[in-house]
Amino acid sequence: MGATNNATSSPGRVILVPVRAFNRIDRSSGLVLAAVAALALASIIAVVLAGATEVAADSSTPRGVVATYVRAIQAGDADRAWDLLSQNATAPAPGEPRPIFSRDEFRQQVQSSRRPTLPGVRIVKVSESSDTATVELAVAHASANPLTGQSTQQATLSLVRQAGSWLINSDPSPWAFQ
Repeated sequence: MGATNNATSSPGRVILVPVRAFNRIDRSSGLVLAAVAALALASIIAVVLAGATEVAADSSTPRGVVATYVRAIQAGDADRAWDLLSQNATAPAPGEPRPIFSRDEFRQQVQSSRRPTLPGVRIVKVSESSDTATVELAVAHASANPLTGQSTQQATLSLVRQAGSWLINSDPSPWAFQ
């Protein structure tokens, strides 16, 4: 009979193989390890900076005012959003009911309308004349049904230039952006 392999013939035996101490790493492995570490660090920095440095909107343009308004609503900053509304937007028109009349009611509406998942808001079109502007938005809400994806609604905000500043002049509808 031939020699048998002791490792397979005797299940209770352990074979010890001497291993050299890990003193050095070869050059190619070291370069790969350094590249992986650099990429991981760069990814962490990019994620932190992306969340911390949101580009401020130019509030001297209708696009910037609407972007600032939507961000304020989504952040729950009702006072900042209120400051972007003209007096005509916050007062009811004759014969036309408005859902919001005062700063406190607006603040309550912003706080009570918050959802766990914010919609995506995209500016589709900006039309501007000397003292009026219209900004069309696409507001995409995630659906509770994963098969249907999301639903997109159109919203239009009218703006008016007052004392050199653009202000939202139409129904502010904060719930549309939450």
